[in-house]
Amino acid sequence: MIYSGLLENPQVGIYFWAGIFLLALIIELMEPQLVSIWFCGGALIAFFLALLNISLIIQAAVFIVVSAILLILSFKFFRKSILNKPTIPTNADSMIDQEIVLLSDVSHSVAGTGLYKGIQWQVIVDEDIECHKDDIVLIKAIKGNRLIIKKKEGK
Repeated sequence: MIYSGLLENPQVGIYFWAGIFLLALIIELMEPQLVSIWFCGGALIAFFLALLNISLIIQAAVFIVVSAILLILSFKFFRKSILNKPTIPTNADSMIDQEIVLLSDVSHSVAGTGLYKGIQWQVIVDEDIECHKDDIVLIKAIKGNRLIIKKKEGK
């Protein structure tokens, strides 16, 4: 009974939305990665509706809609900066397309070893080719602790 009386009183929303706004703002200030900023906007609009004595159900619906719209708009606005972060090449990435000397024969079914800058690596091929000891091949990719190799163009 008490709860139903609270839901029917639009003035309850003033305190509720102010609390949601402050909570979302505190979370956003503690973790500045756009995790709750949308809820601040939704709570602010719902707070103003509560000041106008609009039904609590309508306040909640507006909160949800405004928060969702702000989420979608922020994603569209920040999409380029979020999705197009430049990748920072690692030392391993610099090995791609570099030459490696084989220390053993390598085929699609048999892994081998190779020497790259004085370090011995396990090498594999993902194509149906055979490479022989002392061949100079190129590093195509890195898979775990193995180098995937390919033959040099023209050989």
